[in-house]
Amino acid sequence: MAGVYSQPRMANTPQGVHLTYELPHRVHTAKAYPLLSANGSTVILYGHENGVKIIWRGGRKFKPQQTALPDHQKTNGASNSGVISLDSDDDETPEKKAFDDKPEFEDHEEELDPSRPYPGVLQELDLWFGTDVFHLAILPPTVLKADGPSWQGLEPLKQKIVFAASCADNYVRLVNLPLTPPSPASKARSELWSDFTLAYAGSGTWGETVTLLSGHRKPSDGVSMTADFGPATVESRRFDPQIVVASHSRELTGLLLLWRVPVKAFPKSVEPFQSVSLSSPAKSITFNSSISKQYASHLLVAESVGICRIYDFKLLVRPNEDPSEVGVAEQGTWLLSLYAGFQNIKNDPEALQHNGLHAGFGRKTIVDAKWVSSGRAIIVLLNDGEWAIWDIEGVGPGAPQGLIGRQGIKGGSKSQYSLTGYIDGAVTPRASGQPQIPSSKFVPMTPGTRKSADPFSGRSNGAVRGEISVSEVRSSSPSSVADESVLFWLGETYTIIPNLAKYWAANAQKTGGGGSLFNGPAGARMTKIENISLLGERCSGIEQIAKTPNSTGFSTDILVLGEHRYMLLLSGKPARESSFEKSIGRLALAETRTNGGELDVMGIEQALANMENRESARKMIF
Repeated sequence: MAGVYSQPRMANTPQGVHLTYELPHRVHTAKAYPLLSANGSTVILYGHENGVKIIWRGGRKFKPQQTALPDHQKTNGASNSGVISLDSDDDETPEKKAFDDKPEFEDHEEELDPSRPYPGVLQELDLWFGTDVFHLAILPPTVLKADGPSWQGLEPLKQKIVFAASCADNYVRLVNLPLTPPSPASKARSELWSDFTLAYAGSGTWGETVTLLSGHRKPSDGVSMTADFGPATVESRRFDPQIVVASHSRELTGLLLLWRVPVKAFPKSVEPFQSVSLSSPAKSITFNSSISKQYASHLLVAESVGICRIYDFKLLVRPNEDPSEVGVAEQGTWLLSLYAGFQNIKNDPEALQHNGLHAGFGRKTIVDAKWVSSGRAIIVLLNDGEWAIWDIEGVGPGAPQGLIGRQGIKGGSKSQYSLTGYIDGAVTPRASGQPQIPSSKFVPMTPGTRKSADPFSGRSNGAVRGEISVSEVRSSSPSSVADESVLFWLGETYTIIPNLAKYWAANAQKTGGGGSLFNGPAGARMTKIENISLLGERCSGIEQIAKTPNSTGFSTDILVLGEHRYMLLLSGKPARESSFEKSIGRLALAETRTNGGELDVMGIEQALANMENRESARKMIF
């Protein structure tokens, strides 16, 4: 397909193939959808300065379009034009039928070209919001893939792309559109060129619906979503499937809003059903990925001051003890607080220089936190490069009984880590030599000295940027327990744990930073990702894309998002072997048997001719 995505820049590295795609706009965030489309395409979403773009990558291609014959070339009697009545007084134009898109795909997926061993972009779609999209959220993969009688209400969502987008106009938009890519005929409709309003998201041009979630007075700093089977109304006893969206912003000391949206009918706008004031602005929020209804309502709120809290929006309490008071908004319950370790200036000599006498006081700053181990543990990334796991349910090797659920903890706290490690990416190593004594920053303002002050000298006081991406690793056996791949980004360092369960088991007995790089057997160690180049742009986010089972290399493909481009790291080879590779293998085997392993030009031509003769003979027989 033509477009800016057709021919990326390709670079071969020891860890795999790097593909760099140039984008025509400023991008802020990206997500990989956990479900494949009907034709087997992988779906990637990214938010940019005007909305959201959806990319369908790989899979079976569209069938060639059949060009319709003009009316004057149709056979006699084939015209469907009706008789025009001159006596009709009705001047109304007949209503135009809505376009019914029915894309058709090839029967088999096209084999990859050995010179460009990566799937191409099949289709792309722009959803125009008219404002920046800063953050995206999708339903947990475990919820989208859940099966059984209790999950039948979510079956319509398995044929849709459902995501929440936090926008610069203070709204959070919940978008629902078909998972199948639109056909080329759908994008070539003439009305799209004559009516520009059809490009706006929510017009239904692509079968999409948009629900506006209001309540914020500042742009949202993060969004998360999950599914819930709650009552349709407060007085109703009928339970309907709903989507619960949570968002946080920096209003006042921090604000957390939650909305309920029914799955059966997406309304135009929804007001929040819970509004929670935070003690400090949140860094990130994430709903529990477990399909257990006991844990699905748990929201992880990570605060930059060094605290992670777990909020249960279904365990309701009233802020006022007076039961007679009505009209009080419902509030959930804070179940548990998790505290990061304290700062240590010995590991960061420059902290004293920039933080003064208060350096070393207080807890480490949290960069990001995510649920792991099917929502039974939490992994956190700190600003000094340390990462750690809180095993709140006792799922780790030799772990004691968990804290939540079994012991009924409510309002408790925990600070001890179950596993720690370092990715060594927060501080840029200084050049060896004599330690430099910091000098005074005061420079007298004279014509000869006013330019002597270097505004770019020293270390930046800005917060370290980073993120954690947790992805479920596809297993070849449906009965086996799903593994998880954890990707870290901190500053300019990217590190991956291909299999968290194996890594945890191998390092459970180690203490004090046992998770250093390159230790442990294969498959149970961290790997630093090298040669990530965004051509001078800063990283805006990371994401993992699930691969087919039994593929070599990393457990997932890695997406690194810049400001006007993104990079895909494809490692290893796919599990299925193409017929081209099989033919080359059979050819080499035949040559080894006949010529003792020496391959010449005549031998290749003879073997190819034999293969063609056998293929033609087979066609004549059948």
